[in-house]
Amino acid sequence: MKTSVLTLAFILTFAFGFAQQLTVETKTIKNHEGNDVEAWIAHLDQEVDDCKESYDDFMKKALGLSTSKGNKTMMIAEKVRIDEMSPLRIDQRTFFIPESAGTAVAFTFSPGYDIHFSTKVYKDEFAKGERIVKSFVKFHYKDIYNKQIKQLQKMLEDKQDEINSDEKKIEKNKKSMLDNNKKISNGDSDAAKLRIKNDGIEKENMAMEGDVAKDRSEIKSLQEQLIKFQERLRRVEEF
Repeated sequence: MKTSVLTLAFILTFAFGFAQQLTVETKTIKNHEGNDVEAWIAHLDQEVDDCKESYDDFMKKALGLSTSKGNKTMMIAEKVRIDEMSPLRIDQRTFFIPESAGTAVAFTFSPGYDIHFSTKVYKDEFAKGERIVKSFVKFHYKDIYNKQIKQLQKMLEDKQDEINSDEKKIEKNKKSMLDNNKKISNGDSDAAKLRIKNDGIEKENMAMEGDVAKDRSEIKSLQEQLIKFQERLRRVEEF
């Protein structure tokens, strides 16, 4: 089965257009009640829904915590303990803010109704939040890159299978043409039909040779993109 042209175009467009952001910063934001709260913010390239899905997976798989939807822009892990930060039980709220280049994902940590980890209160605990958010960024991008790498590797395998199949058909056709030419040389009574048949086989081979050349060019592009994603994955590991 030939690899979908649309699938290939999507992968290449994704790879060329994807601008990796590895940024975490602390900033004051408005929380769900309109109050100023300090947060650790990750800037990601993906849309809000993708970031929400990553956040939910991260909390479950990395921290063993369940989350729920607070509102359209917020998710929350209520009354949880994050040992990496503090022995206190907290409400961990995360806000998803659309940006021109993706989504700002803002993590806040609140041990009380109107008490929040910050650079002024619970300073040490708040500082540890940076590691949590960086871990989330790594989790998010590693998942994306590994999926893309796996898809690219599968496409490369499919392309090589297509080339191998076409080359086998070409060789089989060449053998048929040689056999037909021998019959023509030996004065076969169907020589005229055999010549017409060889013309058709030759046209078929030319078409398949064109497909092989195109597939080899696409393999080169896919290999280039695979290298880029592997390099981005390496940078994420070092983040």
